[in-house]
Amino acid sequence: MKHSPTICAPLSGNQIAFMSAARADANGVWVIDSVEPNTRFESQGEIVKVGEPVLIRHVPTCVYLASCDKLKTKNDFGAENEVHCFNHQTNNKS
Repeated sequence: MKHSPTICAPLSGNQIAFMSAARADANGVWVIDSVEPNTRFESQGEIVKVGEPVLIRHVPTCVYLASCDKLKTKNDFGAENEVHCFNHQTNNKS
């Protein structure tokens, strides 16, 4: 099921990702999660080391920030991957 065109990413139809300092409300709140599911809960609030892989989660929807190299969008900087919210699923339990 696709989201409304006003709230979905233009290429994927997934939840749009945004953050705005001008409009500070709960819809713009994100948290950093560990990529390791076995320590994700315990590592909340810990310092993140430079270069360490992380997951960026949208707090109100619990959906992670995602990108797909097959969905390119053009802007002033050239072709870039579309960034949207989507939980890519694997066989791992997390």
